[in-house]
Amino acid sequence: MKLKFLIRYSLFFASSVIALGCQTNTSTEKQQTEEKGEQEHEEEALTLTAAQEKQAGLTYTNLSYQMLSNGLVLNGVLDVPNDKKAYVTSVYGGVLEELYARPGDFVKKGQILGKVLNPDLIKMQEQLQLINNQISLTQIEVNRQKELVEGNAAPLKKLQQVEVELANLKAQKNSLSRQLSSGGGSLHISSQITIKAPISGVVASIQGLIGTRIEASSPILEIVNNDALHVDMYVYEKDFSKVKKGQKILFSPVNNANASYEAKIDQLGQAFEKETNAIAVHAQVLGNKEGLINGMQVQGTVVIGDEKSLAVPTDCIVSAEGKDYIFILKEDHKAHGSEAKEADTHSHEDHADHKHGEVGNEYERVPVVKGVSSRGYTAITPIKELDEHTKIVQKGAFFLLAKMTNSGEHSH
Repeated sequence: MKLKFLIRYSLFFASSVIALGCQTNTSTEKQQTEEKGEQEHEEEALTLTAAQEKQAGLTYTNLSYQMLSNGLVLNGVLDVPNDKKAYVTSVYGGVLEELYARPGDFVKKGQILGKVLNPDLIKMQEQLQLINNQISLTQIEVNRQKELVEGNAAPLKKLQQVEVELANLKAQKNSLSRQLSSGGGSLHISSQITIKAPISGVVASIQGLIGTRIEASSPILEIVNNDALHVDMYVYEKDFSKVKKGQKILFSPVNNANASYEAKIDQLGQAFEKETNAIAVHAQVLGNKEGLINGMQVQGTVVIGDEKSLAVPTDCIVSAEGKDYIFILKEDHKAHGSEAKEADTHSHEDHADHKHGEVGNEYERVPVVKGVSSRGYTAITPIKELDEHTKIVQKGAFFLLAKMTNSGEHSH
C-alpha cells in the first residue's frame, strides 16, 4: 500500500511541476512579446527637449497635392518683353543729386525717382523768361496797332508784321518749354532735373550713384514689369515632338527648388538657337509671380496630365535600413518637474534636460512609400492616415533620425 501511495504521489507532483512550468513559460513568452511590441512602438517615437529642438532648428510643413510628372524635364530662363522693361535716363547730363528708389521697389509710371543737377539749364530758363517778356511787349504793340488801323492812323501792313513777330515768339516759347519739360527741367530758374519712371514696374537694378556725373541718356535705373513675365524653356530636336501648345509646365528657380510655379505654353520656336542648338518654347507664367525676377534660371517639367499626388518637400523624407520615413509632430507639451524626473532617458544630456523639466515635443516616425520626385517635391504614400493639418518636420528630419537611431542602440 505504501509503495502504491508513493508512486501516485510522485506522479501527481511531477504533473503539477510540468503544468506550472508550461504556464510560467507561456506567461513569460506573452510578457516578452508585449514588451517587444511596446519597445518597437516606442522606437517609432521620441521626445526632444526644448534645447534640442532649438539646436536642430526644426521647421514644419504640411501635406499638399502637387502635379508631379515623369515627363520631359526642361531648363530655361525667365524673361519680360522689351515693351515691359525700360531704363530710366536723363535727357540732359549732370550730377546725380538725389535718388529715391531701391532695387525691389514697385514704382508707378510718372513717379519721381531722383534729381540730376545741371547748371546749364539756367541759360535755357533765362532765355524762356526773356521770350515771355518779349511776348508781353509784342502783345501790347499788336493791340496798339489794331487801334491805329481801326482809326485809319496806321497801315495794315504794320499790324501784320507785329502779329507775325508775336507768333514767332510764341513758337520759340513752346519749343523751349517742351525741351525743358520733356527733359525733367523746370520752367522757372532751377538747375535741378526731375527723373520720372517711364513705366510701372519693379526696380530691377540701379546703375547710377549719388554724386557721380550722369551722361545724357545713360541708364540710371532699370524697371521691369513682371506682370508680363514669361519663361523660355529650351528643348532639343529629339524631344520637340513631345511639346505642344496649351501644355502646362511646372517649374522652380534653380536656386530654390522648393518653390513651385506654373506656366502655359503659348508659342513654339521655329528655329534653333545658335548657342544651344535647341528650340525655344515660350510659356506665360500663371498665377503668383512673387519671388520671380527677369533673367532667373529655372528648371521645369512638362505636365502630361492633370492628376495630382499627395506630396511633401523632398528634404522631409529620410531613409534608414532600406526604408523611407517622415517625422510628424505628435504632441506639444511641457513636462512638470516631477514628470521629467520619471522620464526614461538614454544619455546624460537627455537626463539633465529632463531633470530640469525642459521637455519639448514628441515626434513620431512614419514609414512612407516614395513616388515621383519633381521641383523639390516627392509623392508619398504613408502607411497611416494623416490629415492636411499634420505638422511634418522639414528642416531637422535627419537630426531626428540620428537621435532615434542612437537611442535605439543605447537601449540594447
